[in-house]
Amino acid sequence: MLLDVTGITNLTSNIWELCLSGPFPYQRVQAGQFINILINQGKDHILRRPISIAEVDTNKKSLTIVFRVVGQGTEWLSQRQVGDQLNIIGPLGTGFQLPAKNSKVVVVGGGIGVPPLYQLVKELKQITNDLTIILGFRNQADCFWVERFAKLGQVLVATNDGSFGTKGFVTDLLDTKANYEYLYSCGPRGMLQALKNHCQGINIQGYVSLEERMACGVGACYGCVCSSADRKLHYRICKEGPVFNWEEVAL
Repeated sequence: MLLDVTGITNLTSNIWELCLSGPFPYQRVQAGQFINILINQGKDHILRRPISIAEVDTNKKSLTIVFRVVGQGTEWLSQRQVGDQLNIIGPLGTGFQLPAKNSKVVVVGGGIGVPPLYQLVKELKQITNDLTIILGFRNQADCFWVERFAKLGQVLVATNDGSFGTKGFVTDLLDTKANYEYLYSCGPRGMLQALKNHCQGINIQGYVSLEERMACGVGACYGCVCSSADRKLHYRICKEGPVFNWEEVAL
C-alpha cells in the first residue's frame, strides 16, 4: 500500500521521525508491531526495511515511525519530503500482550528501542494509573521523546555519562522492591538480558521486543530467528515476535 509522508523531523544527529498517512488498517495495529518499507522502488535495495510503529492515530488516520540512519537504505528514508509516497506492508509481527486492569507496570526503553514503546504506553494509560517509564540513552545529545513520554506518566532517565538524568544504566533506576507486576522493554539485547537478570527471584511478567535484521518480514525465509530459552526451538522474530515473553527466549 502507498502512504503519504506528512512530516519528517530530525530528532538527533542520526535519528529521524517520519509521519505517514493514507489507507492503512490502523485499527488492527498492536503496540510492538512493525511495517516493512520498500526503499527507492526496490532499486539497489531488494529487501524492504522493517521499522517499528511508534504511534498510530486512528482518528487522524496516521502513523509515526522513528529510525536511526545506519546505511544507504535508512539514509534514503531520511531524505524523504512531505508529499512523497512510501510503499509499505503492515502491520506485521506480534505485538505486546497488555496487562490486567489496574496492574503495577514498568516500561523500559533503551536508545532506538524507545519509540516502539510509545504506542504501548498510550494503551497502558487506558488500563492502569500505576505506570513508571524508564528511558536510557548514551548521553544528553542522544535523548529524544522524553517530554513526549512525560505527558503520559512518570519518566526516569539514565544516561551513560550522566549528562542528563541519572548517571548509569536503566537497571540502576529499576527498583526490584517496587512490586511491579509487569515489565515491558525494547532496546539492545544486552540491556534486555541485564533487565531479566536484575529481576531474577521476583514475581514479574516480562515482555521484550527483539531487534534482528529481517529479510522477508513475514516468516517465510527464516532469516531472523532467535533461540528458545532451552535452546531447542527457533522462533522467527518477524512472525512469532518481535515481542516475546522473556521466559520464552534466550537473551
